[in-house]
Amino acid sequence: MIVELNNLQFYAYHGLYDFEREKGGEFIVNIKIESTDKNKYTDLLDVVNYEDIYRIVNQQMIASKNFIEEVARLILEDLKIQFSNANYIEVKLTKCAPPIPGMNGSAKVTAKYSR
Repeated sequence: MIVELNNLQFYAYHGLYDFEREKGGEFIVNIKIESTDKNKYTDLLDVVNYEDIYRIVNQQMIASKNFIEEVARLILEDLKIQFSNANYIEVKLTKCAPPIPGMNGSAKVTAKYSR
C-alpha cells in the first residue's frame, strides 16, 4: 500500500540568513510511505494514519532550522519511528522562493529511507 500526502503548504522560518528566519517563507512538503499490503483495512491500526503524518510534518516545520535538508531529515526520522513497518519513506521539501538574486524558481530536497 502506498500512502501519499501532497502539496502540504506551510509558512515557516527556515533559512541560513537571519532575514529568512525572521520574515519566513512558503514551503511545500510531499510525503510518500510504502508499507506491506494487509489482508484488511478495517481499523485505524491497519492503515498509515494521515493525521499522524501531518502532525509530524507540522511539528518539524514549526521549529526554525538553518537548512531545509535538516528539516527533511528530521521529518524522515520521525516518520521512521512512527511507521516502523514502512518499507519506503520519501520526504520532499520545497522552498518556494529561495533568496537567490535573479532566480525565479524553487529549491527542493528529498530525503529517502528504504528497508
